[in-house]
Amino acid sequence: MRQSNLFFKMMPVLLAFCLFIGSIMPNTVLVANGAEYPDNYESLSNEEKQAYLEQQLKEVNEKLDNLADQSKDTEEYINALDEKIRYMNNQLTISRQEMNTSKDKISTLERQYSENEKKIASLQLEIEQLSKESVVLKEKFDVSQQLYAQRARAMYISGNMTTLEAILTSKDISTLLTRLEMIRRVSRQDKELLENLQNEGRALSSAQKELRDKKDSLTNNQQALAATQQTLTATVKNLEKQQVDFADKQKVYESEKSEADNLRVKIQEDTKNYSEFRHQSQEDIEEINREIEEAAQKYIKELEQQTTTTTTTAPSTSARPDLPTNPTNPKPSTTTTTQSSSNKLSLTYPVPSQTRITTAYGSAGYAGHTGVDFACASGSNVVAAESGVVIVSTDVTGHDNGKCSCSYTGGGYHSYGRYIVIMHDKKNAKGELVYTLYAHNSSRVVSDGQRVTKGQLIAYSGSTGNSSGPHCHFEVRTPGAKYEHCVDPTNYLP
Repeated sequence: MRQSNLFFKMMPVLLAFCLFIGSIMPNTVLVANGAEYPDNYESLSNEEKQAYLEQQLKEVNEKLDNLADQSKDTEEYINALDEKIRYMNNQLTISRQEMNTSKDKISTLERQYSENEKKIASLQLEIEQLSKESVVLKEKFDVSQQLYAQRARAMYISGNMTTLEAILTSKDISTLLTRLEMIRRVSRQDKELLENLQNEGRALSSAQKELRDKKDSLTNNQQALAATQQTLTATVKNLEKQQVDFADKQKVYESEKSEADNLRVKIQEDTKNYSEFRHQSQEDIEEINREIEEAAQKYIKELEQQTTTTTTTAPSTSARPDLPTNPTNPKPSTTTTTQSSSNKLSLTYPVPSQTRITTAYGSAGYAGHTGVDFACASGSNVVAAESGVVIVSTDVTGHDNGKCSCSYTGGGYHSYGRYIVIMHDKKNAKGELVYTLYAHNSSRVVSDGQRVTKGQLIAYSGSTGNSSGPHCHFEVRTPGAKYEHCVDPTNYLP
């Protein structure tokens, strides 16, 4: 009984201790290849993110040193190196954001500086004009003041005849009327003289106040201009420092990528299970994504127009028979008779001679691998997995004007190299459009807009673009044609 009472007494203490331990232990989210990030990573400041990444890089470098003592030619070492590359890529992303922020700030400061300069120039012109006007007003006021002073002195010397005096001292009515008229005229003239003096005084005072205000505004703008110049100079220096730091990190990053790619090729040469290098740039992905999406939208609109204009016409065997096959292809196009009469989507293997997948969808912790690979000899037949229309048949060339240190820039190709995208006639079980993509071909034998049947030859396999050796990279995208619509092709293959 005593033990039971002791247990219940200790429970609050134990719970408090557990809560304390939980509060100090970092929560993490698992990502590809075992790289971990705090669950609040996105809410951290750039400085906090950089500090975290530096700590992770320190730990992964220690891991790499230990693995290198045994052997670098292992998947474990390459995976650790890939982890390091991802951390470095995140650092570069943050650095790029910081540089863009600095550039935006510089643009804003330069605009402010230019606007201040214009304001200062305008104020200087206004001050110059107001100064001239003030001089003229002052001269007029001085003249009026002098005239009024002379009139006042004259009236003082001669005495001021009142209306009563005019009546009492006049000998006759004629003299009286003459004197009264004279008094009236003198009084009116004195009143006008005084009013003019007052008006000119107010105008002069207003002009002088406006002049003072303009001068104060000029001083403020000049001070703001100086402050903007100082901030601009500091920001430019900071940007230059950021650019140097970014260039240094970029150099190391490219070097590490090259090492990882070379090690992977060395391992893959033993198995002949070639695939892609893992570090394709986000710029490449976005550029090709736009290209494919635009092509898909174009052909979807054409399909909708055809549906509204004809409802009974059977589909032709060639949407554009006038288009020739790819002139770079030395081999003739052939067609097999594997077309299914069913309306159900049923994909066939893109390389008939190779049905074994050598690199799976998202395999080996490679989250960026959005398709499957079929290792095959260069020049192997690549066929349409299902009937449809070719919406893209092109070569991805001109990567970074040849300045990139990527391992896969040979021959002027990058990313998918020579690739083809087909929008299929049949939809999946959900009634959604399905697209297939065939990459790294040595040559293409179909063109944009050409209709193809299931099993029809469309290309010959190769190793163009981001490829470690001859193979066919095959993707399935649904319901859209974007990169993020990639799904596991094995869900559709036999």
